[in-house]
Amino acid sequence: MSRTGTLHGDEFQLLRQRVSGSVSAYGDKQYDEQRTPWLEVVDQNPLAIVNAQTVQDIVETIRFARERNLPLAVQNTGHGIARPCNGGILLRLAKMKDIKVDATARTAIVEPGVQSGELLAEIEPFGFAFPTGQVSNVGVIGYTLGGGVGWIARKFGAACHAVKAATVVLADGSVVTTTATEHPDLFWALRGGGGNFGVVAALMIDLFPLGKIFGGLAYYRLEDAPAVLRFYRKWSADLTDDTTTVLRLMLVPPNPKNLLHLHGLQTCAIGICHTDESTADALNQQILAFKAPEINDLELRSYSEMAQFDRASSLQGAASFGNLECLQELSDPILDGLVAIAHQYLPPLGVIELQQFGGALSRANESASYTAPSVPFVLHLVSPTLMASLERLALDTRKAYDSLGEVYTGETSYNFLRGDQQDRVPAAFGATKYRRLQALKQHYDPTNIFSFNMNIPPR
Repeated sequence: MSRTGTLHGDEFQLLRQRVSGSVSAYGDKQYDEQRTPWLEVVDQNPLAIVNAQTVQDIVETIRFARERNLPLAVQNTGHGIARPCNGGILLRLAKMKDIKVDATARTAIVEPGVQSGELLAEIEPFGFAFPTGQVSNVGVIGYTLGGGVGWIARKFGAACHAVKAATVVLADGSVVTTTATEHPDLFWALRGGGGNFGVVAALMIDLFPLGKIFGGLAYYRLEDAPAVLRFYRKWSADLTDDTTTVLRLMLVPPNPKNLLHLHGLQTCAIGICHTDESTADALNQQILAFKAPEINDLELRSYSEMAQFDRASSLQGAASFGNLECLQELSDPILDGLVAIAHQYLPPLGVIELQQFGGALSRANESASYTAPSVPFVLHLVSPTLMASLERLALDTRKAYDSLGEVYTGETSYNFLRGDQQDRVPAAFGATKYRRLQALKQHYDPTNIFSFNMNIPPR
């Protein structure tokens, strides 16, 4: 839906009076910093930026935008930006960072500015974990609403399945609490459908008992990749739900420090997060029996440390280009093709990753709109703009995928869609779920106010 409008000086003052959080506009000292999302893939110029501090701030901002027929974009932490907010109101929720832990009930209530690392730091002293993603500075709520698959997904499932309740500000400015029994259709839609149905001001989530995990990366040189890939294919097929794995072809990052002698080299790495401490040594022996890694960075550690293995956890902003496809199988031609991609496109491509699904993710769950890919592995290519432009990365990424041939199922994952992939949103849910989501969008947001996302338009 297209909306246009302007704001005059007295209207800015009115907006400032209606919210307790700060409001900035072009020319203000903080405007440029606040208009820039964490993932710097868009250059946006909103008329006003509201930094909400309370649920009522969200209510007033939505009503203000509706009264003036202005576009409204919602940004939690700025990782999931889909398209720029120009000439409208940008509602930032990064300052809403409250966390309330109920150790007895094994639950936590989190606000939209809370990042994964912050949540884990709060709950680990109680002996709990939450199935956060691979990057510690991603917002918990945005990640969870889009499904949420990370290092312990095969054990505990998608993050959205751990949601018990949500406080939601709807398109008309009303505030509702939704659970499996209160507004159950909205509850179903939110858990997977992203921010399409309202602004989620808080989530109540289940927490999971978890002590030390056995995890990290086992690094091999790129010349070992053909053998490593074949070992990985056979070995990972027999793993229990306790183990979630990835296989990466990449440049060795500048951390951890004990890899400095490999820094900048192309490498092949097996990533592991294993939740059963009693069987950790046996798992490590399986890796060693295949071939001793160049560097074995697998050890017992806290779950929160796993996120630090991804370079994005230590980067602020920077544009990047990524794409995810679901593989029909891991045949020999595909494995050989991945090695060829590494030799031809690495760098400027950053990481070629096989991410293992299955386990708890493979069990059908119609209680949420999230739909896990039906395949055991997805292929994810992601590259920061450190060595090439977005245009060059997009071209090389497409060539890399095309080089493998017709090997993809067409499925995708909502959280991994880019702003230019709006046409692929239905494939993230399947036809039946997507039709239901469109009907619910028509009910809760018939004019598509919440459209600055990977959008599900009203039916």
